[in-house]
Amino acid sequence: MFLRNRFSNRAASTLALGGILCAGLMTYGSLSTAKIDLLQIPAIPSVNATRALLLDVERVGNNLFSAGEFGQILKSEDNGQTWSAGKVPVSITLTSVAFDNEAVGYAVGHDGVVLKTEDGGANWKKLIDGSTINQFVLDIAQEKADRLQEQLDNLPENAAPEDRERLEIAAEEAMFTLDLAQGDYEVGPSKPLLDVIVNGNGNVFVAGAYGQLLRSTDQGASWTYLGDRTNNPTNYHFNTMMLSKTGEIWVAGEQGTVLVSSDEGESWAARKIDYDGSVFALLEAPDTRTVVAVGLRGNAFRLPFGGEQWEEINTGLRETFSGATVLSDGSMVVVGSRGILARSTDDFRTIQVARRADKLPSASVVQLNDQEILLAGMRGFKTLPLSEFK
Repeated sequence: MFLRNRFSNRAASTLALGGILCAGLMTYGSLSTAKIDLLQIPAIPSVNATRALLLDVERVGNNLFSAGEFGQILKSEDNGQTWSAGKVPVSITLTSVAFDNEAVGYAVGHDGVVLKTEDGGANWKKLIDGSTINQFVLDIAQEKADRLQEQLDNLPENAAPEDRERLEIAAEEAMFTLDLAQGDYEVGPSKPLLDVIVNGNGNVFVAGAYGQLLRSTDQGASWTYLGDRTNNPTNYHFNTMMLSKTGEIWVAGEQGTVLVSSDEGESWAARKIDYDGSVFALLEAPDTRTVVAVGLRGNAFRLPFGGEQWEEINTGLRETFSGATVLSDGSMVVVGSRGILARSTDDFRTIQVARRADKLPSASVVQLNDQEILLAGMRGFKTLPLSEFK
């Protein structure tokens, strides 16, 4: 059995942000040691939830939604002045939330959990978790191993030696992958999902650690595993996704990995960045369609529309960027460790920098109005005026 120790996710990215994840994982780890299954324990609404670890905040029409540790999913109907907690069937850390419309939404988190609401966030139900995903991966690995072994068994005796060797190597690699999948299945749900998006056709995409990528075309009733279609043999983590203005699905993660699908996830084209770190957020400029990718240690890159080569951006910063949004005026804002914020009005050719007075890390950001943005991260929410950017 193979147990993997490499761990990186939207929550893990916050570890690089100065400790956001510490609070979430210390509790998670201690409860797991006590054999408590957080996938089976409903979240307990808390008056302190708005001051806890929050990993995502999103606007849905006139409402705001946020997700974080202990299975909390919060909703505000008054632009962040007050928040109410939805009824959630799990207590696991949640990393991302997205809505198809004001009623139907999805949330994902640790242990591969996927949740759904059909009443605007008041009540949530569990659709799948890591056990289901592990079974998908195991079935795919078994099918491939069986197919290659059958080809090897049926290879004519007079086959060219190089053909036999090639097939033997492929069959051996498939068996190794099958052993890994079997080990993951026996361990149970453990790998986090890190992002969820819903496209214009109502299809739901979820992505996460170790190359997890799935799609549902029926509002979560059934799922198709797409991770085996991404040419990601090393199973680099997928940290973030983005839906482009023309409906393309973008996925980004470890080692500068960026993938794009223009056919609802059936196939994926590589848009690799010459960068050996992780990408934690993607943005698309509404007018020029320039794509911006940000990640570790102040690294940022831009890809002009129609371009093939990413351009490195000299931000002059060493803080890790973890979340981002496009404001109504078309400018971009990214947030990250040590309270850092950066804003650009020219597709990230240049940036204005601000820093939270408390220097706490932020994981996500959303626009409140023409003058303010709302940050979510360690110790909950923080409102910041746009005039802070210099």
